[in-house]
Amino acid sequence: MDRPCPKRGMVIVSGSCLSPDFCMDFTRQRNMEENMNAPYQNPAIGAALALFALALPAAAEDAPEFTVASNVGVVSDYVSRGLQLNWGNPALQGGVDVMHRSGWYVAAWGSQVTDNFYAGGALELDLYAGHRGSIGDALTYDAGLAAYFYPGANYRKAAPVGAYPDKRYDTTEAVFGITWRWLNLKYSHCLTDYYGYDDRTVPLSVWNSGVFGGVDAGKGTRGSGYLEANANFNLGDAYTLGLHAGHQSVANSSKLSYSDYKLGMTKAFADGWTASLAVTATQGAELYRNFLSVAGNGKTANVDGVHWLLGVNKAF
Repeated sequence: MDRPCPKRGMVIVSGSCLSPDFCMDFTRQRNMEENMNAPYQNPAIGAALALFALALPAAAEDAPEFTVASNVGVVSDYVSRGLQLNWGNPALQGGVDVMHRSGWYVAAWGSQVTDNFYAGGALELDLYAGHRGSIGDALTYDAGLAAYFYPGANYRKAAPVGAYPDKRYDTTEAVFGITWRWLNLKYSHCLTDYYGYDDRTVPLSVWNSGVFGGVDAGKGTRGSGYLEANANFNLGDAYTLGLHAGHQSVANSSKLSYSDYKLGMTKAFADGWTASLAVTATQGAELYRNFLSVAGNGKTANVDGVHWLLGVNKAF
């Protein structure tokens, strides 16, 4: 769901995952079998890729140079925007970023997820396209599209089978971020329903932890947004302190919007290795507490709340 940065690895605390989630500013900013063709069928991503291709000829005479960066790592759990997406289990993650010197880029990132949360799914595959550049001497920006895919996952596979419609979790967002020195601000706007949420998949009758909530009758969640602030401080000796605060607003819903926070420390080592420790927390996400598995196995988990995370990453 979120965007990692291969050069710094998924353990940089600059987004909402120790993965978008310390890596929101590369992919990050939140994905392969039956959905491998999905990115090309998505109009938003297709338009961004076409724009990327059109931008290349302008610099062809200057022998354009490309930068390729990649990473692979493992985390003790995958937490994105404050929510536990692998239910306390370790997750293997990795990504690749291809960037043209003009600032245009395309990227991909993936992570293990649990079918307890995504019915019939085990993988998150994120695809990104956009442009990075500078505004004067002090500001940089990143504008583009992010699409999150969950191969094999579908609400119709959720228990009890037959109770939910044929709808996928796949989501596309328009993303804009701006960075000044150590501070980054970013907003992600849903161009589709928010992870498939509508009045059929998450009806207003949803009850959990003493709270009723869901999506308004006859409505979807297109137009939902995630606003976040990230700060990274170089403490010396290759240590980086990361702070994050975000708010997820879910359109046309009751009790689904919430806030999340993160505090983390990253240590860089030789040859592209990094290690990290972080703690995340949520506020107002009671509907995700004591969450009943959609796999029908009777398991429950506090998808919200406080989570401690460990991660090791190798950048290439």
